[in-house]
Amino acid sequence: MNDIDYSRELSRCVRCGACKALCPTYLTTLNETMGARGRVAMLGELEGSRLAPTERLADRIFSCMLCGACKNLCPAGINIPELIYNGRDRLKSLFSKGRLIRTALKYSSTRMDAVFPALRIMRKMFYGPLFNAGLLPYIPELAPEPFKNSVSVYKNIKRIGRMAVFAGCSVNYLYPDLGKALLRILISKGYEVVVFKGEVCCGAPLRAAGLEEEAAALAKKNVEHFNRVRAEAVISMCPTCTMFIREQYPSLAGDTITSFMDVNEFLVKYDIASGLELSPAVVTYHDPCHLHYSLGIKNEPRHILKGIKGVEFTEMQDADECCGFAGLFSLHFKNISREIGRKKIDNISRTAADTVVTSCPGCIMQLEGLKKEVGLNIDVRHIVEIVDEAVNAEVK
Repeated sequence: MNDIDYSRELSRCVRCGACKALCPTYLTTLNETMGARGRVAMLGELEGSRLAPTERLADRIFSCMLCGACKNLCPAGINIPELIYNGRDRLKSLFSKGRLIRTALKYSSTRMDAVFPALRIMRKMFYGPLFNAGLLPYIPELAPEPFKNSVSVYKNIKRIGRMAVFAGCSVNYLYPDLGKALLRILISKGYEVVVFKGEVCCGAPLRAAGLEEEAAALAKKNVEHFNRVRAEAVISMCPTCTMFIREQYPSLAGDTITSFMDVNEFLVKYDIASGLELSPAVVTYHDPCHLHYSLGIKNEPRHILKGIKGVEFTEMQDADECCGFAGLFSLHFKNISREIGRKKIDNISRTAADTVVTSCPGCIMQLEGLKKEVGLNIDVRHIVEIVDEAVNAEVK
């Protein structure tokens, strides 16, 4: 969005307030400056030189969770998250909370594999004391090695098709077992699978931190790498990666990764999960924000879970409300993140479920940390783990 388009888009806001109806930060704080309408109004005043660029203003713009809930509510059709991204690019130098993380992202995002061993050592040395002091949110152990480095191409004698996997940073460095679960599903169904070692971060965390140029550079690398791969589809287990690649790569990189789809879309479209069976379990489902609000994927995971024999599905109250993670938000705005998350945990605890399923590694991280905090005895699982377990039971 160029300066003219940005200014024009800001001026289209009529201050109706419809965007506040689902805004998690507004509903938690009831503070106008912590809501979508307030942020758009402040950016408009800043653009018109009626408001000075200050640290407090930057704090309010960076407090947006970029969940996308407001986008479909605006009667004028304003792309509010896009305005927030542009505002952050203008105000990033004033956001002191994010200075350290922004610097780390800027210099590590293109060389994650190289810095990964150092990150593992740093986590072992410093994470415990910082977590216990309340300075860091829950972060799982880093993987022994990145998922993408342990595999490349899995050939299959059945060879009914060829699929590629976009793991994303959370699967590559925190939850490699999710990637392995997807591999087992694909291989058991007869697909040849490509895991591309040239994959880099999708760029979403960098753009959220105000690093526009750096995010664009990563987007171009991924487009170049993945469009070389001949595959029916490129499958992602992270809704944020999927949203960012589909919606923002065309403008950031001038192109996108073709046939890119969320794992729920893939499982339903290719009828992977039908006819499966599991040991009896009561399951509920949490909707990740980017999957529900940005990608419009809500029915598919429920269709998958309800179709597995032995699974009793129970809907939780406000299943599509945010869990409070939102990437770096949970680090910079810990108290609000925790308050939003506690409401989600309360809704989960009111169900009879022994397992809460979601489709986002970030949501898993948030829910795992919160359940430990409140002592809730419930399993938190990604939907690929459920399907993998059922497929393996079928194979046996």
